Amino acid sequence: MEWQIKTIARNSTLSGEAFKPGDQVVCLIFKGKEAGELGRADLRPDEVEAFGLPDQVLGRWARVVKDPNDEITAVKETMASAEDFFFSLFENESPETKEESDMLKHLLSLMLERKRVLRANGDRRSIGEQSYRHVKTKQLIQVPIVDISTELMLKIEDTVGDIIL
Repeated sequence: MEWQIKTIARNSTLSGEAFKPGDQVVCLIFKGKEAGELGRADLRPDEVEAFGLPDQVLGRWARVVKDPNDEITAVKETMASAEDFFFSLFENESPETKEESDMLKHLLSLMLERKRVLRANGDRRSIGEQSYRHVKTKQLIQVPIVDISTELMLKIEDTVGDIIL
């Protein structure tokens, strides 16, 4: 199964106004009020406060809208979003979102390793944490290992389907 972060929405989640090339967009991944529900919001920077940040933000990053007809830029933009989302998971940790955050960290680390953005450091682990080295910055990152069961895969498809394909 191929997992990819969706590109920036074409319209603001709050106002519905279309984004144009060159616009800055703030992307938020958050835990919804209903159990197991994850959401994504793409907003203009001046809309973030009006949107009302949910209490349980898992990830937050900003991107600049590129020309949708530029396929090479779109691929780079998608990978940059995945990378930014991955690192933002470590910045916004809380006990209430630990399960979802650990799951996303694990899945994104596998995807980023496959894309050669991360490299496993040391022996491959099956329990505990796996060390990864970020290729560009040489930063060492500890990622929790989550057992990817059938139930977890179904939960991912149900709750994260609009965030990760």
